[in-house]
Amino acid sequence: MNRYLYRSIYNKIKSRALRVVAIKIYGALKQPYYRISVDTNNLCNLKCVMCSLSLPGGKSSSQIMSLTQFESLAKEVFPKTRILDLSCGFEPFMTKNFIDYIRVARKFCQGHIAICTNGLLIKESTIDRILNENLLDEITISIDGLSPETYNSIRINGNFRDLLQVLEALKEAKTKIKSNRKLFLRLNYTLMRRNIEELIGIHDFASKYSIDCLQLRHMRLTSEFTHLFSESLYFHQELSDRILKIVCKDKRPGSKITIMTPPLFSDTKGVLTTKNSCVYPWFNFSIFSDGSVKLCNFGKIGNFIDSGFKSIEASARLKEIRQGLLQGKYKKYCHDCHRITDVMDVHDVSSFIQGDLGLRYD
Repeated sequence: MNRYLYRSIYNKIKSRALRVVAIKIYGALKQPYYRISVDTNNLCNLKCVMCSLSLPGGKSSSQIMSLTQFESLAKEVFPKTRILDLSCGFEPFMTKNFIDYIRVARKFCQGHIAICTNGLLIKESTIDRILNENLLDEITISIDGLSPETYNSIRINGNFRDLLQVLEALKEAKTKIKSNRKLFLRLNYTLMRRNIEELIGIHDFASKYSIDCLQLRHMRLTSEFTHLFSESLYFHQELSDRILKIVCKDKRPGSKITIMTPPLFSDTKGVLTTKNSCVYPWFNFSIFSDGSVKLCNFGKIGNFIDSGFKSIEASARLKEIRQGLLQGKYKKYCHDCHRITDVMDVHDVSSFIQGDLGLRYD
């Protein structure tokens, strides 16, 4: 079973109480059920135009989680983790010897391990090690453009031709190296006015580089990005719907690519899941390079370096949040949450432009 099948099953259960029961049964059976995201640094080699790191003052002092700290976290948490993302919002390969961190992750986590990266720092030798040692199940590469002009204009300091060399190296390695784990390759594509029309060529691109999944996401902006508001497809709805329909319809015969798209603006159907049935606070944690542990929309709930993860799991704050949600107080706790599917209520401008969605630690 892969991460997308689990998400599909999760979305089919509409009751929060039933979802919590299912999670508790998994825990009682000592089956891994956490979804954990970890940033081992707070750095990036790019300054993408829609990222808070591109803003004046957006870059903070560097913080690297040591390999010793990471291994301590891994021993405590990863055996209980079904889906492990070794990146939250920064570039994982900015951590020196990051391949050693991946090795530690695989040692303690037998679930689905993925990284999200811009790909530009991945070396061929790293790709070979990942495949030969069966270290990863998935690599997600953020691309946001299918031409040098568009890509380079969005991913500042990036080079589209360098990225193509990495994609070619990944394709060749997957063909050459027979790994016990099939390496799933996904592209993240942030939709905006300047790049959406290039998606008409995505099927040829995906076929050329053996892409398994294409995930399309609308750009979400804070008030600091007024200069990009006109790029939001909320203001170009007919164009957005037309291109997304072409992308979904124009799938090549025999193609196995999975295409994940946001709802069309013309779509009147309900969302897959809503805040009153979400149980992310029971299994979903983000952990940052300074040890901070963040729960969904609730901000920092502890620091594993200071106290260990078990104390966070048993904390009064976490119990209060979960109890409140079971009592139906989701409006109190989740009113401005933008993590689950109803973030893509495409008829609400707040799904696209928010007062505060920047990267933060508390």
